[in-house]
Amino acid sequence: MLAGKTALIFAATGGIGSEVARTFAREGAHVYISGRNPAALETLVGQIRQAGGQATAEAVDATDPTAVQAYVAQVAAAAGRIDATFNAIGLPPSELGYPALSTEQSLDDFFKPLHVILGSTFLTSRVVGTQMVKQGSGSIVTLSATLSVWTGAYMAGISATCAAIEGLTRSLAGEFGPAGVRVNCVRGNAMLETRTIAETGAGLVALGYQPSMSPTLLGRPITIGETAATAAFLASDAASGITAQVLTVAAGAFPVG
Repeated sequence: MLAGKTALIFAATGGIGSEVARTFAREGAHVYISGRNPAALETLVGQIRQAGGQATAEAVDATDPTAVQAYVAQVAAAAGRIDATFNAIGLPPSELGYPALSTEQSLDDFFKPLHVILGSTFLTSRVVGTQMVKQGSGSIVTLSATLSVWTGAYMAGISATCAAIEGLTRSLAGEFGPAGVRVNCVRGNAMLETRTIAETGAGLVALGYQPSMSPTLLGRPITIGETAATAAFLASDAASGITAQVLTVAAGAFPVG
């Protein structure tokens, strides 16, 4: 689906980011992967190349405006264009202040996921979007979660962040669309392979809360691979008529919303 395309994957060394990078490369894209862990980046590059894909790595902090600006300019100069981008940024729940009782959580802790995740998504999308507008084409794919539509207790900050990313996606689609740039969001559900889900669950149990997730229509959870495949579709020409959309990958857990 992505043969001959150049794709930037920010925060590529986590569970979701690394799978998206491998999927994009398997679909034919030259993936430019970045993150803050050089050793992990080199390991991922090796895996992609061993599987026959093309990958180039660079240590970049996706929350640093100067670093992001310089990196995008560097890739655009080297590759000639940027066709797609995906930002998988995240931190362990404990570092983002959740789960927590909203009645006791500090305002600073509430804002942590908004500052880190939403802020980085805005930063990387607008910088890459500027390049795409110059080209007259491109696909920006953002990442959200079903917390935006689920009544998840003790998750106020991260739930607000997910909803905000979806709103940001629609706004950027309206801004960049006239130049031929598409902006869409993948809204994933709990992926049991991720460290985030394990740590969140443990945190909720420590608060004495047992989450009640909506059962999926397929009778199973989704996988990271399914989320990555959806991102690859949205980045591809097969989705050329799709923009300003939030695609829910949840095995039917949330059929409405």
